[in-house]
Amino acid sequence: MSIGIEPPPTKKMKMILEDGDFIMKTIDKCIEDIDNSKNNLEPVLGDDFGETLQLVKVFVGITKDPKDLSKIVTTLNEKVPLKQLQHLKRVRKKQVILCPASYIIGASSIQQFIESTVMELKDSFQYFKEMDVPLTAPRLQKQFKEYNKIWSCNFHPNAYLEKLTSGDFFSSVDLNNHRTYMKMAFEVSRWYIQHSNIINSIEDVYKNINGAIVVDPTIQSVVAVSFDNRENNPIQHSAMLAIDNVAKTQNGGVWFETDYKSSEKLSVSDELLTYLKLKFPSVKFGSRKYISKRDSASDECKNSNDGPYLCTGYYIYLIREPCFMCSMALVHARAKRIFFCLDNIYFGALKSKTKLQTKSSLNHHFEVFTGFL
Repeated sequence: MSIGIEPPPTKKMKMILEDGDFIMKTIDKCIEDIDNSKNNLEPVLGDDFGETLQLVKVFVGITKDPKDLSKIVTTLNEKVPLKQLQHLKRVRKKQVILCPASYIIGASSIQQFIESTVMELKDSFQYFKEMDVPLTAPRLQKQFKEYNKIWSCNFHPNAYLEKLTSGDFFSSVDLNNHRTYMKMAFEVSRWYIQHSNIINSIEDVYKNINGAIVVDPTIQSVVAVSFDNRENNPIQHSAMLAIDNVAKTQNGGVWFETDYKSSEKLSVSDELLTYLKLKFPSVKFGSRKYISKRDSASDECKNSNDGPYLCTGYYIYLIREPCFMCSMALVHARAKRIFFCLDNIYFGALKSKTKLQTKSSLNHHFEVFTGFL
């Protein structure tokens, strides 16, 4: 007579169970560390905000007669403009910046360069010297003070940037909100891991816990959630799916058309939504009513603020720093702020490999914050 005894797990199954248990413990530890963190979040800024002062060599002339300074500066500005050094004042006491050292390549000396370029100033200087000056404009008050020790700079204080870099940018209420949404991203990952067969190995545990939360800060509500699906589709990273799920709240989207039929105007399954509501009872879920451009042209909607374009004004919370593809997608989606917890040292495009948000050639820029752990 046979009875229904469950056979012992295979070696592979044991590994999968052990890996799954380790991942759950990792999620628990990350959530605990987020809860216990006492630090404010850190903005990820361009290199021009860094501590390292970048210098460039220039030639400086010491004038014979200070009364000639006005004429000298006017002439130099006309014939030898400092195109890349507009942040520097041309004069400091009796010293005048003539040109970057690179300008005189081909000339035997700075004197020869002056004689061939601004002949009328050939007898205006006692002597010349080569020196280092700041290559970039100061962005912060502390940089301005440091730069000014080397050469006088133009500077216009920016109160927002000073606050952003103060180490105390977010209030305690804001910090609690940001940490809550990041913890939710981990809980989304936990739910998907428990309801799928994605655990195969422990080679890179963090690749298996990559969730995303999209929040509309104007109504403090979760608009969309997502979890990485690249095992089934190589471009369905969590950020890409998050954008697509936002599109579903705006009568768009292309993936999983029949999957999400929640009554909350939120692109998430009812089962996951119930799980998140139990975990985060104080969090609001759902998007604003979407109004298309055609509808917004009607008289009754002319003053409406509804109907954003994809992620315009939205905050995106990602467990891992997004790759180049996802980062560019977030640029095109017009996200306002990106928050991530873990660096993506091999493919990260917002901190690790480059800082896409600082590239002036892009037509949209968002702010980036990390430092949850």
